[in-house]
Amino acid sequence: MNHYSRFPAAVLPRVDPASLVDDPHAKLAALRVAHPLVQLGDRQYMALRARDVIEMLTDTRTAQIEGADYVRLNRIPEGATARLLRDLFLFSNGDEHRSKRGLFARAFAYGAMKASQDKIRGVADRIVADLPRGESFDFIDRMAARVPAEMTAAILGLPSTGIRYVAERVYVLSQAISPVYPHAAHAQIDSAAADLFAYVEQQALRRLHGPEGDLLSTLVADWSANTVISFESLVHQIVGIIIGGLDTTRAAFAMLVSLLAQHPQQWAAVKADPGLIPGAVSEGLRYDPSVGSIARFVTEPLEIGGVTLPAGVMLRVSTMSAMRDPDLYENPECFDIRRADHPRLHTVFGLGPHRCIGEMLARLELQESLAALAAAVTTIEVETAPRLTGFGGIRQITPMQVRMR
Repeated sequence: MNHYSRFPAAVLPRVDPASLVDDPHAKLAALRVAHPLVQLGDRQYMALRARDVIEMLTDTRTAQIEGADYVRLNRIPEGATARLLRDLFLFSNGDEHRSKRGLFARAFAYGAMKASQDKIRGVADRIVADLPRGESFDFIDRMAARVPAEMTAAILGLPSTGIRYVAERVYVLSQAISPVYPHAAHAQIDSAAADLFAYVEQQALRRLHGPEGDLLSTLVADWSANTVISFESLVHQIVGIIIGGLDTTRAAFAMLVSLLAQHPQQWAAVKADPGLIPGAVSEGLRYDPSVGSIARFVTEPLEIGGVTLPAGVMLRVSTMSAMRDPDLYENPECFDIRRADHPRLHTVFGLGPHRCIGEMLARLELQESLAALAAAVTTIEVETAPRLTGFGGIRQITPMQVRMR
């Protein structure tokens, strides 16, 4: 069903990105009803409706924004952050993208990740066992942040003593991937980028000289057998994998648990039937995603909702808005873990050649962590509910205080 009338080409609202930071769902919904497309700034636009979002993710007239363009458009000063963003396979296309991403294909394949499922559950059980019972505590610090950090460390083979060091820098650096680059925080972001690069470089060099039977050793060995990129670039790609896995999963898990706690019948259903857990994870990722949009670069003129965009502009496709679009989901404002209308390929992970390479790992981390929590905890009382702020890129999460029994 098409819930929208045709949009007159003359009406293209210009929206201040800062106005979308707080309560973005309501603001995007209001804009989506009247406008399939909005202008965010000079030569920057955002598609809001599911039909256009899904089409633009694979439309050959758009391409993933290149790292150099991302740095230039966001006016990021020269330094460790700019070097990283220019080099990431996330921000590349064609042969460059295939050669960089291909180094990780074997390590993140379905079979390899499934083989790590028991290890992931073991980490989840250990984290849940450490949680306080009957007293108030910071859920993000005590569990949501530990889940991806400790699981990523366990799978990659990073030493446990470095987990907090890495995680703290990732949470600072992730601010660089947002619709509005926070220039006021650039010094901290660039310092975090330099620290993280140096740490991963040291770990990778160690495995280059002596494999240790972990995933990081596999990645280094695959690179050594096919050196299509420099060692510095390999380190950048590993840093990118870590950033993508830590901050997004931390926020996604916190929001999932908060949503279930606020819907006690659905929490009880998950506890009674672990078979509902994959659906609960998919619904949490849809209802309030930790990544709000994907940036595309328009390479040829194209039309969205009666407006022709010229080549050379940035188009943000709002997956966040699309996943609340009634054209894609029935009753999209309703959180429902039994929902049966998720697309076969979940929109939150993107589509096409740039679909998230870590999807399987993220799903397993979220599913096994929820399973461990549901098996060990009877009730979850949310004293301070978290909020995800922002509308694009990696969104930021506010504190979450809980009490469990």
